[in-house]
Formats: sequence, structure tokens, C-alpha cells
Amino acid sequence: MGHFMAQVSIAATMALGSFVAGGTALGGGAVAFPVMTKVLAIEPATAKVFSLAIQSFGMTAAALTIIFGRIAYYKHVVLIAAPLAIVGAIFSLLFIADYVPRLVVKGVFSSLLLCFALTLAWRIYRRAQHICSQTDITVNKARVALVAVIGGIASGLVGSGADIAIFALLVIAYNANIQRATATTVIIMALTSVVASCVNYFFLNVVTAQVEAYLLAAIPVVVLGAPLGAYVCARVKSGQLIGFLLLLIALEVSFTVYELLNAV
Repeated sequence: MGHFMAQVSIAATMALGSFVAGGTALGGGAVAFPVMTKVLAIEPATAKVFSLAIQSFGMTAAALTIIFGRIAYYKHVVLIAAPLAIVGAIFSLLFIADYVPRLVVKGVFSSLLLCFALTLAWRIYRRAQHICSQTDITVNKARVALVAVIGGIASGLVGSGADIAIFALLVIAYNANIQRATATTVIIMALTSVVASCVNYFFLNVVTAQVEAYLLAAIPVVVLGAPLGAYVCARVKSGQLIGFLLLLIALEVSFTVYELLNAV
């Protein structure tokens, strides 16, 4: 009964997580990871494997919606960042993840969300100064490559990160359009999740029966929720999207601070 309720809880979590993954620069892991580790008391390693695996379905569905729905994104950024984010994620999975303590992993995740929140705050400030975002941008390839690798390493630790890192770079360094930047990071994280999940399944053998059960419960939800998120994000006002994301981040970071204080 407990196992069944866990599957139901995961499916319900991913109903929101998939919408967030498809419509924002936060992967589905941004919802799945904190709920699994903090509410359902699932080990961070298992939560990470699940997050990457479920994003392989949901964010790929969202990415296809973006591409075939002709939703604008920065193609040149995807071509630079996606391969290097994948390399970073593989390196992290093979050589780093097993040696990082669980509390550090949770701290890394919360730090990523804070980075994302600061990026949104920066965008609000720029808009208040009447500085318009740019639909066409020219990027420094070396800078994008470095950030992509770092984001990929974070993805190997907590299931997301490449999307958040690239989004922060595009918005802060290049004043990119928030909708285009979001669509760009969805595609990057979809590709990273697919390859990282293949590594988890075929080389590391960490996709357990428990993870498979969670995936079976969540896949039907995310393949509908993520494309819906991508569609809605392209049409809602930026202010509404930012407010929704800041609320999610505030809840997650509050849980992490509470847990760290209890551990001291």
C-alpha cells in the first residue's frame, strides 16, 4: 500500500513538475527532486536518477513541441551548449556523484535555484529601468561552453543544472528574451537528460525497480504536461511566469534551510 501511495504521489508531483519543465528554464527535477527528498524521504541519489529519467520523456516532448510548433529559441546556443552539457553530466555521473555527501547534494540544488531566482530578480530590475530584452543575441562561445560544462556537472549531481546555468547566462550576460531563453534551455536539458539516463541505465545500472515503478506512474503525466507547459509559457506574460517560479523556489529553499539547521 505504501509503495502504491508513493507512485501516486510521484505521479501527482510530476503533473506540476512536467508543466514547470516544459514551460520554464527549470527541469522537472526542480519539482521532483525536493518533493522526493524532503517530503517522500527518498534518497537524493534515487531522486536524481528519477529526475533525469523522467525529464528524458517530458522535456523531450516539450522540446519537440518547441521545434515543430515553431516556438522561437536560440539555435546557436543549443549547438554550443548541448554537447558540452552532456560531457559535463557524463563526467559528473562517472567520477563525482558517488563521492559527494547527500546534504551537499541538496545544498547544490538549492544554490542552483537561488541562482535562478537572482536571475529573475535581475530581469525584473532591468525591466524597471525600461531596458528591453534582445530577441537576437551574439554570444561568447567560450563563455557559453564553460557554463554548459559546469551546468552539466551539476545535472549529474542533482538531475538538473545545465538549463538553469545557461538561462542565467543568457538573461544576465546577454539580456536575452526570457521566452526564447526558456525554450533554449528546455531543448538543452532534454538532450542532456536523455544521454545521462542512458549512462545511468546501460553503464551504471542505477535505474532500479523502484525507479522504474515511479517512471511507469509518471510518464503518462509528463508527456502531456511538458508540451502543455511549453505551449502556455510561449503565451503568458513574463511577470506571471516569474511570480510562479519565485514561489516554487522560496518553498524549496525554505525546506533546505530548515533541514540544514536541524543537521547542525
